[in-house]
Amino acid sequence: MFLKLSFREAVIWKYAISAISKIIEEAGFRISEEGLRLRAMDPSAVVLVDFYIPKEAFSIFEVEGEVHIGVNMEELAKILRRARKGDELLLEPLPGGQLRVLFEGKGSRSFKIPSIELSIQEIPEISFEETFKCKIMPKMFKDVIRELEPISDSVEFYSPAQSGVLYLKAQGDIAEAEVELSAASGALIEYESTGEAKSKYTVDYLVDLSAASQAAEVLSIGLGVETPLRVTYELPYGGKLEFYVAPRTD
Repeated sequence: MFLKLSFREAVIWKYAISAISKIIEEAGFRISEEGLRLRAMDPSAVVLVDFYIPKEAFSIFEVEGEVHIGVNMEELAKILRRARKGDELLLEPLPGGQLRVLFEGKGSRSFKIPSIELSIQEIPEISFEETFKCKIMPKMFKDVIRELEPISDSVEFYSPAQSGVLYLKAQGDIAEAEVELSAASGALIEYESTGEAKSKYTVDYLVDLSAASQAAEVLSIGLGVETPLRVTYELPYGGKLEFYVAPRTD
């Protein structure tokens, strides 16, 4: 196995892998001439994670054929928490089944974690009608979910047809809350509506995926009526961190 990758901004990986590790325990990276991709489903089959970094985003990208690297995501996240602003991230498999994680910045810090033999999950692409799509600042999304989290174990996303407004509602036994995000107020950077959109999702998963808010400057959301929720962090250099969350049926 020959592989050497270097990514310009280690902190992007720090926040992306932190969020993934809250949902996926073990997963495999697939590295080919196109770039690096991790695509995995959580054990309860509620959330699909799709993490992609194109070849062009790496300052060093050396790979022979297609390489698979399985890792414990929490162990990788623990190391990546040490990333500092300005650090470059280097990943390199070592003999004996280890993965080297190196931070190059003010000095050089090297860590090793075991790589795991995993079969790469072949998960089909997800397709559904998104009757409402919008872009929003990731921090705003995270703050709204945190506000609604104590109220209920689920959050309803609702947008009337052609309204340019997204409502997030949480209703518990004692209290209820509603947040209105609109294009008119500037909360929605842009939106596209082809009809009504209304679905409910488990709040714990929304909290977990919102942990990646510092990895990107723009967050894209898409949903329909009783469909999955698509949450896409638009990463620098053409990368993406995408989550699909299955709707609640209660």
